[in-house]
Amino acid sequence: MFNRNAANKYLYRLALIILHIIAIACICYFAVSSSSFSLVAKSFSLICCLFILVVVCGKKRFEGWSFKLMNRLSCRSTLILTILLGFSMRLLWILLVPSIPISDFGLMYEYAKEIQQGNFTGFHNYAYFARFAHDTITVLYFSIFYNLKSNPLIIIKFMNVLFSTLAVYYMYKIVEQIYDVSLGLLAAFLLAIFPPFIMYNSQTMSENVAITFYLISVYYFMLVINKKQKFHGDELRNLCICGLALSMANMFRMVGLVFLIAYIMYLILFREIKRLYFLMPFMLLTYFIPIYLISSLLIYNGITETHLWHSKEPIWTSVLKGTNFESNGHWNVEDAKLPEIYNHDPDKITQASKQIIKERLLNASPQKISTFYLYKFGSEWADPDMSAYEWAIKNIPESSPTANLIRKLKSEILIVTTLFYLFLLYFSIKSLLRNRDRPEEISFFLILFCGFVILLLITEAQARYAFVISWIFIILAIGGLKGRHVTDFKIQRSRSIKYSNILRFLLSNGLS
Repeated sequence: MFNRNAANKYLYRLALIILHIIAIACICYFAVSSSSFSLVAKSFSLICCLFILVVVCGKKRFEGWSFKLMNRLSCRSTLILTILLGFSMRLLWILLVPSIPISDFGLMYEYAKEIQQGNFTGFHNYAYFARFAHDTITVLYFSIFYNLKSNPLIIIKFMNVLFSTLAVYYMYKIVEQIYDVSLGLLAAFLLAIFPPFIMYNSQTMSENVAITFYLISVYYFMLVINKKQKFHGDELRNLCICGLALSMANMFRMVGLVFLIAYIMYLILFREIKRLYFLMPFMLLTYFIPIYLISSLLIYNGITETHLWHSKEPIWTSVLKGTNFESNGHWNVEDAKLPEIYNHDPDKITQASKQIIKERLLNASPQKISTFYLYKFGSEWADPDMSAYEWAIKNIPESSPTANLIRKLKSEILIVTTLFYLFLLYFSIKSLLRNRDRPEEISFFLILFCGFVILLLITEAQARYAFVISWIFIILAIGGLKGRHVTDFKIQRSRSIKYSNILRFLLSNGLS
């Protein structure tokens, strides 16, 4: 007989251990980085630490003030102001920081121009996007904007801003379903000012679009499982939208399978909604069918040669890089050359990769393996901005005055992002230590989080890979920020925000 309480207990313990390791790794990362700080930066760091300490120690008082302020402004006004804040900060960043697409991002952006001109050779034979077919949809998406302008970089960045701002709204909706409106507004505010969600808007990365669709998918899944909602035949519709949004997100950033497994595991392990077991196939169909149809359509029209999920370079090459002890699991020339050695034969590459991985793990001592994976884990999760600053600043022309200012403020930006990240981690840990009034839905997010931890441990390590799931720290932290003043926020669930209300508000204020 499966014991749900025991499973929940072990899940929370595992998540607590992981969060503690991340917090320690983040502190170590900051300690190493701050050794070269100037006196001004160190003074700024001390002031920020004191401010955070005052906020944490005086949490109840600050909490009371914030909810009183929200009561006066009303839910609608607070949400609109939060969305406008998030939009303004993102727009300001892309205008002031003229980031240039580099690495994979640069390849996607540059090749999109070829696509617009009808050249699809980059998807054929063993060209880059044939080897990594999961980038196909992003490249096609970028190519649309070349119809509007010969250099549409600013348009793509502006679309990033719109998608990222929409993510703020759906963060509000998700947390509203789990807790209430007041905490939903707080979560939206935290995502609006979360540094990586601002800085990555200036880079042409697929996650800017994918994250929003992943949040939409999670929101509709919350509608299905939320016990506060009485079902009136809407489960099927919500599950279909959940699957469709997940499919869209997966086509931009192919980690949708982790979400799908988390959905299924949560329903099987922690819910007794028998009717949903019969409805789950509809979610699976709305997830798989769009990907299959679009992929087949691309092959039929000669745009691609393989399905989107079947890159010509096997996934085992990523796992191979992830087991390289010399590079600490990061990209390295030695493993990157393997496909060329075997003339891009997928079967030979897979066989060789498995053999090398086996030899590496069997010939290393348990201590070396554990140290390696601990360091690799830290390098993936310790960076407080998921390397957003580095990706945004690289290759910016020296002639840009604002970029030079951003470079000079590198230490101060690191301080702010680190303290914000530690703030989220602290309250995430505090949330999981609470035994009372803990929403059941949090178990789903822990399953999802642990799934990504496993995925990133197995594959090639990069700090930016954690960005796609970094919003989860806000949802976990909200439980730690929740206090007695929550019940004083007199806003009913029926007053939740609609798109039409936001549009009407913006139009009326703009016209006046």
